[in-house]
Amino acid sequence: MSKNLKLLIAIEVLFRLILFFVFYSTVTIYPDSEGYLNLAKRLSNFDLTDYDGLRSPGYPMLISFVNSNLYAVIFIQFGLGIVTSIFQYKTFIHLNFSKRNGLIITLFISSFLNVFFFETCVLVETFVLFLMSAFVYLLSKTPFQYQKLKLDFLMSFILGYLVLIKSFYIFIPFLLLVWLVFNQLNLKCLIRKGFVILIFPTIAFLSWSYVNKINIGQFSSSGISGLYLAQNCVYFAEDAPKEFDWISKPYVAYREKSIQENRDVAMTIWYAYEDGAYDKYNLSLPEFSAELGKFAKATIKENPIAYLKQVITKSWFDFWKPTINWNYEGFNFKYASKLLFGVWYLQSILIVLIKVGFIFVFGFQLIQFLKNRKLVFEFLLSSIVFSASVLQALATYGTNNRFSFPFEFIMIITVLIFLKANVKLPNKLNTWLQ
Repeated sequence: MSKNLKLLIAIEVLFRLILFFVFYSTVTIYPDSEGYLNLAKRLSNFDLTDYDGLRSPGYPMLISFVNSNLYAVIFIQFGLGIVTSIFQYKTFIHLNFSKRNGLIITLFISSFLNVFFFETCVLVETFVLFLMSAFVYLLSKTPFQYQKLKLDFLMSFILGYLVLIKSFYIFIPFLLLVWLVFNQLNLKCLIRKGFVILIFPTIAFLSWSYVNKINIGQFSSSGISGLYLAQNCVYFAEDAPKEFDWISKPYVAYREKSIQENRDVAMTIWYAYEDGAYDKYNLSLPEFSAELGKFAKATIKENPIAYLKQVITKSWFDFWKPTINWNYEGFNFKYASKLLFGVWYLQSILIVLIKVGFIFVFGFQLIQFLKNRKLVFEFLLSSIVFSASVLQALATYGTNNRFSFPFEFIMIITVLIFLKANVKLPNKLNTWLQ
């Protein structure tokens, strides 16, 4: 092991131990956490009978591995975070950054407080970041079109597990197929590599959808996908077709109530359901979600402009906001929260600047691609991020900024590659970036 790797691991371990034992020793539980913990118990008991399909099994499998011991989960996530940094460091080396600069940039990325605090949450983000970093590391190691078959299988497995954590990530292997097409592989090679890269994501998506078909009668990767889509209709729910008045009228009433009470408007449909606004219909959550899916599709069809406005100005816009998940009352001593909040405030401004820079870089890369029809590595990375920003916005509204967290390191990579290649910097800074 190189000296830089030893130093990286030592700093990463020390960083987490100091923050955990000095500042914040809390395991943070969110409403989403309960769904993961419930499925983890079912997996431990090998019993998925009548499961409602609320969550996918990828992350609960990790929880069940330690018998739902939450502190064990957190320390596993600390370990995943350290290995993630190793992947990111090696990625920078593959991208021709010097070992010194790769170390500095990797430590810079992992110093953002949201990295640590997501590791203390019972949420999927740390696991997703680990797998995404492994995926990008493999992409940077050897151009995908030249990868050996065993690496194709490894990448397919990583992407398959990502889909098992959150079916949303099924779009990534299809972008890789586009990469192969634009790199003009022969048909035999295209079919072989395409089959391999799709095999595990497809198995993950279809197998869990089949489990949901058995349990809730819906061949879907999630038992509440309709509810998610309905969240995007929150600001024009009153314009739904008349046949859905039984959904839209309580929805609108609770939206206005949410606004008056200063609650998260995106979660309106959840508030209405939990308060019993639809109890008289005797629908289970998956059944209600299926009806919401019909309502959402019909309402969007009737109001495409309102839907696009919602997607662009709220759902898509929220993706680019910095996010951190912590229990503000869970810090170890009185002023710890204020101190770290001040640090996070400054870091969040920096994250916003990085994301604005990334959007500019993506626009520049898109223009270059349209000119020369060449899909280069950095444009593939930025296309994955931008596709994620659009697809999540189309699918749901609410906590959209959590979707962006596992992609933030890719944004930093993309911006730095752009600066190296296209911007004439002062000699000292240019030498440092090399």
